[in-house]
Amino acid sequence: MENDTITFFIIGLLILTLYWTIRGLVQIFQRHNAILVVLYIIILFPIAFCHMLILGMFASSKKERMIKAVQDKVEFDQLVEEKKEKKMIQKAKDKVKFDKLVEEEKNK
Repeated sequence: MENDTITFFIIGLLILTLYWTIRGLVQIFQRHNAILVVLYIIILFPIAFCHMLILGMFASSKKERMIKAVQDKVEFDQLVEEKKEKKMIQKAKDKVKFDKLVEEEKNK
């Protein structure tokens, strides 16, 4: 009975490891050039295997990365718009000051 429990535990651990490794492999292919990934796996297999396992366990999915990228883009666009508005307001203020100076010079 004890051997069955240990066997099921080991099989479960192997299945989880295989799942995480495949998930990591998919993420590596999504993030990097396919040719480089294949060479990386062939040349540095032990490191690549650990890398895939860690990515599979802890890395965010493609959907989460895309959502974060969109949020970052929106924040960046908002900052750019704010800068543009500030620049336009400053230009308008400078133009008003310049116009006042020109009027003062005409009146003298």
